[in-house]
Amino acid sequence: MLIIDENLPASLVAKLGPGCIHATALGARLTDEQLWGRARMPAGVILTKDADFFDRLALDGPPPKVVWVRLGNLRRAALEDRIIAWWPQVVSLLSTSTLVEIHADRLEALAIGAPSLPAE
Repeated sequence: MLIIDENLPASLVAKLGPGCIHATALGARLTDEQLWGRARMPAGVILTKDADFFDRLALDGPPPKVVWVRLGNLRRAALEDRIIAWWPQVVSLLSTSTLVEIHADRLEALAIGAPSLPAE
C-alpha cells in the first residue's frame, strides 16, 4: 500500500494507480506516528515531502519504505508532473531500496536496514 502524505495533493492517488491512498482518507489530521503505524507492513510505502519520515526510517528501520519528494515549492501541476515522470523508476528502485529521494534532476536510493543492536 502506498500512502500519500497530506503535504502532497490528493489528486496523485488517481495518477499513481491502484494501491494508493491519501492520508486524509485514513483520518483527519493524522500525526506522523499514526501514519507510520498505518504504513508499517511489508509492502508499505509513504510518499512525502516531510524529512521526519527519513529520520524515522533511519531510527526504526523499515517497513515502511519512504519516497521523499525533495523538489522544493512548486505549483501543484508541476509537482505532480515531476513525480509522475519519475514514478516508474521510483517503483523499480523500491524493489531494492528502502528510501528513494526524488530531486528535480535525479533520483537517489538507499537501502536502510533495521537499526543494529549493540554487541554484548
